[in-house]
Amino acid sequence: MKFLSIPLALAVAVGCALSTTARAADGVDAEALYRKAVKSCVYIITPSKGEIAQGSGSLIDVEKKLVVTNYHVVDGRDIVFVQFPIFKANGELETDKEVYKANVPANKAIKGKVLHRDKTRDLAFIELEKVPPGTPALPLAKSSVGVGAPVWNIGNPGAVEQVFSVTEGKVRGVGLEKLDFGDQVVIAKMVTTTNAVNSGDSGGPLIDKRGFQVAVAQSINLKAQLVSSFVDISEVHAYLSEKKLKIKELSPETDPKAGPKPGTIPKQAEEPKKDIPEPKKEAGLATTSVQEQEATELLRRSKLFSMGDDNRKIYLAKLQEIIKNFPGTEAARDAKQILDGLK
Repeated sequence: MKFLSIPLALAVAVGCALSTTARAADGVDAEALYRKAVKSCVYIITPSKGEIAQGSGSLIDVEKKLVVTNYHVVDGRDIVFVQFPIFKANGELETDKEVYKANVPANKAIKGKVLHRDKTRDLAFIELEKVPPGTPALPLAKSSVGVGAPVWNIGNPGAVEQVFSVTEGKVRGVGLEKLDFGDQVVIAKMVTTTNAVNSGDSGGPLIDKRGFQVAVAQSINLKAQLVSSFVDISEVHAYLSEKKLKIKELSPETDPKAGPKPGTIPKQAEEPKKDIPEPKKEAGLATTSVQEQEATELLRRSKLFSMGDDNRKIYLAKLQEIIKNFPGTEAARDAKQILDGLK
């Protein structure tokens, strides 16, 4: 089934950016929130066949110079041009899009190498040549945003002459979705919001009232009013883990939704150490709880491809990947049983 949604890089404009001077109903200073978050946002330009494709993204680790965006923003390109907000001498943000575009042929834009891309999640990681001094990374939320929460997205819509514009909305829902765009099928946990986003907003951050990134702008539904889709932050964390990219955690450990920090033991479980399970072993291989979790998550995602002949090759490849990369885990044993049954 094809959804009447299209990736933002190809979308027709359906709305306009909201002013950053507005205050949310719950008292959030949206203007201050924007001023803080925008410093971590980027404008991505990908020249192609004499044309300029535009997208958005966010810096998620300063040391690794790592930016997250959409797969469909970078597509098959290995190099893209990235720019952070330019501030004038008086502290005012330069928003003229033409100034940023002119920086590309003038060699003033930052080159970015596409490290990893996931077409199914519609995510990509870009490694920059450098990061401007003093530029902060955007904190990633540790868990999904709640339904009804106020959210803001920052991007660079083609329908607006200014870069780094912002819209405000509410979360409609959060859950696993399959979006069929013809040449790309996205299967991921998505955040659906009322934000009025447009072509060029692709890859930009969706932030909550704390200023934490909770999702990545992905697509809009042209047959509905104010229905926009964002890739949930849990997919970003899972992809980072799969690619063994460890970034600096910036969100506080006291996040009520997050629970204990991965790898830590709750205080009440520290005393009776005998109750802490030993790593599982099979054929001389030991596995940790983190590996078990990663493998289990990959197996869950692989089963999304279990239906339909078109997905068979992808399904088999993902099962083989689990067996190869996570030997000794329960998920690897389950994957092998499934493979044996399919032969």
